[in-house]
Amino acid sequence: MAVVTISRQVGSLGDEVAEELARELGYDLVGAATLKDVACGMAPCFAEEVLQRDGSSVTMRDASGVVARRYLNDVDESSIPHYIRFPVETPADWEQMRGRFAFDDPVRAIPEAEIAALRAGADQGKMVAVGFIGFYGQLRNWMGTENLSVAFYDHPALVRDMVEHWAELCARQLERIPPDIPIDYVSWWEDMAGRNGPLVSPKLFREVLQPGYRRVMEVARRRGCELGIVDCDGNRHAIVGNWLEEGVNIMYPLEIAAGVDPAEWRREFGRDLRLRGGIAKEPLVRGGAAIDRELERVRPLLEDGGYIPHLDHLVPPDIPYAHYQEYLEKKRRLIGKA
Repeated sequence: MAVVTISRQVGSLGDEVAEELARELGYDLVGAATLKDVACGMAPCFAEEVLQRDGSSVTMRDASGVVARRYLNDVDESSIPHYIRFPVETPADWEQMRGRFAFDDPVRAIPEAEIAALRAGADQGKMVAVGFIGFYGQLRNWMGTENLSVAFYDHPALVRDMVEHWAELCARQLERIPPDIPIDYVSWWEDMAGRNGPLVSPKLFREVLQPGYRRVMEVARRRGCELGIVDCDGNRHAIVGNWLEEGVNIMYPLEIAAGVDPAEWRREFGRDLRLRGGIAKEPLVRGGAAIDRELERVRPLLEDGGYIPHLDHLVPPDIPYAHYQEYLEKKRRLIGKA
């Protein structure tokens, strides 16, 4: 299977763009019945406010309450904002933020059209999927990386309370899905690692973040869920075992440049661990024999099963289109889809 991630939020034609690109590249576009609006968002949002302007940037408070300097020409300056303040920096801030994520707010109702789409997809044999922001990721959205890192030690009760609240909200939203609709797959966005490892220790993960995963995945398993995927860049090897304990059993995207060794992970964790990604980008820049060697590297994982090979992150602009087509053709031969 050739796997590509195509944004479904490209203008108003996301699905059509995905279908056209799949035809152009020869992909099998795997359909899933995905709950597009799990209704876990902030309500009400903050009022957006411009605080300062200069010739190259604007400093503003966005709808999430984050104050940041954003560059007007991000090609020349930086596409990453300069974060100045986050909405939760003290326990008092959290008490105010909690009210924006109330369990019983009318905005938590899942639209009937979404439920109908899930039910129709399940009836057609499609995988029913639901996605959430992970616990480190959501707390970082509220606090920022530096504040959260300090809060684990200076305000442990605050951090635990935020994890418990987010877990309860996610679990209750799953429970809003009618019981006749199965839940096959739960995805988590949880970028919490770099080249040198995760941003929390396995001990902190187990004590603070893991109970949140347990609460939500237990609800999903009662509905038949057997697969949980976590999208985490960097090398999160130290906490893979923690996720596996809670049924989050697919690791993605397996960044080779960050030191990830998918074959070693499989030897360590066994076939309970499923893998996606793990093809380095640099060989596609060079093309030819470099692509051949990279695909041969993943052949044993393919033969072992439970592995879908694709690039270990977005396709960077320095990969020539011809090299990407070459890679696809060679990978199709490798997986028997030529």
